[in-house]
Amino acid sequence: MPTFRSSAAAIGLAVICAAALAAQTQETKTTTQTKIEVKGGKDVTVIGCLDRGVNGDYLLTKVRAKGRNPSEYSLVTTEDLSKHVGERIEIRGKVVSKGNGTVSIESKTKTEVEHGQDSETKAKTEGAAALKVPFLGVVSTRTLGATCS
Repeated sequence: MPTFRSSAAAIGLAVICAAALAAQTQETKTTTQTKIEVKGGKDVTVIGCLDRGVNGDYLLTKVRAKGRNPSEYSLVTTEDLSKHVGERIEIRGKVVSKGNGTVSIESKTKTEVEHGQDSETKAKTEGAAALKVPFLGVVSTRTLGATCS
């Protein structure tokens, strides 16, 4: 027959386990802010097809522009263009190619821990050296057709 002392010990153990479990399930919230800026470069308006690269970046392909050599641009934007992939679009922005401007990417990640210590990390990358495809910093977009041809 269990005694009062063993029952109290069992209840005490259950309370300790519940408290430990609650401590392990603290809520954590992580937010990241990214700022992308094109410095320098040349103002352009180009028309082409919006596509996605293998790394998930947006590309403007099949570009038709007077006097312009590249037929493809890597787009620099924080805008979600996913609903326009496959469409023919016009993009106004600044183009950065070798020796003509840079792209600066800054990100700040903040992790908030409930009843714990918050943390914040920052990263910055800037450059334009050895570009295989010119970057195009998007200022505005306009859909010209539902499909690319």
